[in-house]
Amino acid sequence: MTQRAYIYLTASFWFLMGAWLMLKGLKFVTYGIFDSGNISSLWSIRTKTAFLISAGLFGGYLKGKFVLSKSAVRVAGHIRSLTLPVPFWKVYRPSYWLLIASMMALGMLLNFLPVPVEVRGCVDLAIGAALIRGSFAYL
Repeated sequence: MTQRAYIYLTASFWFLMGAWLMLKGLKFVTYGIFDSGNISSLWSIRTKTAFLISAGLFGGYLKGKFVLSKSAVRVAGHIRSLTLPVPFWKVYRPSYWLLIASMMALGMLLNFLPVPVEVRGCVDLAIGAALIRGSFAYL
């Protein structure tokens, strides 16, 4: 594969994972709010839903713009500097693989911690939005 193909592959992976996490987050936010049973009116349901979705999207946008975009530019620069052919596992630095593994572990840890579903959904929404925003920095 060429350097450009590796960059597009990485951008596509970030985008697709971000979209999946955003859908999962939206499902968790709405499920958690409607399932909690302690909300007394439709107004408070809409308000809480809108707040959690807005907070997740805004936090994700900021993280994507200021953190993940810089990481994407660094990774794309590293990929451009490689001489081909290169095995897939050597395309990314070990620190990048460690970052992916730690994010996956943190996501799995949320399954076992007593975190409310709607809060977990807000976190997934934020991470998904950040990944989508960061994926554009590759292009």
